[in-house]
Amino acid sequence: MQDANKGDHGASILLVEDDPDDIRIILKSLETSPVPVRITTVENGVDALAELDRLAAAGQSAPDLILLDLNLPVMGGTEFLARLRAHAFFSAVPVCVFTTADDPVTIRSAYAAGANAVVTKADSLAGMSEVLHTIVEFWFKVAERFPAD
Repeated sequence: MQDANKGDHGASILLVEDDPDDIRIILKSLETSPVPVRITTVENGVDALAELDRLAAAGQSAPDLILLDLNLPVMGGTEFLARLRAHAFFSAVPVCVFTTADDPVTIRSAYAAGANAVVTKADSLAGMSEVLHTIVEFWFKVAERFPAD
């Protein structure tokens, strides 16, 4: 698990991604995001659930957003989503699926499992930055949020 902090305050994002190149690009892209972010990275759904359980046990808040790849080892993104939505404390955390998949079946299954949004990864650093900045701006400046219980 990596923790990349941008300042002491800001939105917290749990990045669930196993590709080291994608992780580097995402972290680099979010260095200049329109909202300061703190990013914790895990590599699969099992580790993501363990991180959420750790937060709950420590009395810490849920992440403000989960960025989730679907094609993960150990536990894939769709299974993680289903388990997250059944979780007593974290079922309402917004999840943006961030994937290379763009076929309708995969997109439909992500929404059916509980995704709040599905976004296709761009193929360049500039494209990734633009997409990620849009995601951050939407979730932390535009969307109405409610505090977790």
